[in-house]
Amino acid sequence: MKLNKKYVIGTHIMFYEIEIYKEFIEGICNMLKTIDNKENVYIDLCLNMQENLEQIEDGKYDYIINCFEGGLKKLRELGINDANLKSYTKTMENGIYFHTDYRRNLNYDYCKKVDYIIWGETDSLIPREGLGAIDVLSQYTDSIEDHKYIMSFADRKMWDESWNPTVHPKYLDHVFVDDENGHLNPNQAKSKMSIGEMNKINDEIEDFDFIQIPYTKIDGSFLVISSDLIKSGVNIPLAMLYNDDEGLGISYNQLHKGNVKQYICKNLLKVHARRHPKKRMYVKNEDNVFSFNDSKGSAFQTFKELSQANIQILHSGKGKFYEYKDLIERI
Repeated sequence: MKLNKKYVIGTHIMFYEIEIYKEFIEGICNMLKTIDNKENVYIDLCLNMQENLEQIEDGKYDYIINCFEGGLKKLRELGINDANLKSYTKTMENGIYFHTDYRRNLNYDYCKKVDYIIWGETDSLIPREGLGAIDVLSQYTDSIEDHKYIMSFADRKMWDESWNPTVHPKYLDHVFVDDENGHLNPNQAKSKMSIGEMNKINDEIEDFDFIQIPYTKIDGSFLVISSDLIKSGVNIPLAMLYNDDEGLGISYNQLHKGNVKQYICKNLLKVHARRHPKKRMYVKNEDNVFSFNDSKGSAFQTFKELSQANIQILHSGKGKFYEYKDLIERI
């Protein structure tokens, strides 16, 4: 496959995600193998070794760094040269830095270098045909001079019916049950699925089936953002500490009210295993590999509460936003 457009796939990797990072890299390689002109694809990876909310298990620091470097080596072996591969590590010396900061900066840094910015997530697998699908969509949107939008791939069953436009047809009839065993249900988006299983479903595609909705349903996993949308001023508000996907949706709706659009490739399945059995590992004094929120420490709960409060302030226009200094004071 030869790409007509240029892309960046940018991903923020917390230290405790290093085991699923390995599978994430395999998913990226699965897609890259189909691309003839790999110079049109940029990969941006940030390893976060900060211990503001969680501490790294003793003896795992060097192992995590080595795993990160191992993933970079695989990308180079597949033909991603150093000009297209950016990697860096955030430590405590860099000041507080989270995935929201990363994605905000990614949007700004690449919107003049590429045509599309793609948010990667370590618990997710990009469809092998993903970039090809975006290229096909771009032919249509270019023809109607529609350059400011977001696009997403289909997922398995998740949450309430309002998310059904984003659900792959094979999983629409299933009932989503969000309980402690939901991650064991292969029909639900939170559970693990292998690259091979994803490929098998996507191999059935003859033509890409796109729909358009006049609102945003963003889960943050392999979200595709047209560069012109970022150039128009849409980005994650600086007030957002944690809720990057919701923040981007708010920004889009506020700046383009009445002209919001999201394209969805309904028959192209991605994987977003939010309860992957290796999602959260090597956190000191914690046993929470499936990453259940209520099993995370009090520092994380405070962090999330402040971010949720900022969303309400953003909607209401009343109140002063919480900042990282407020987080540090409380934890």
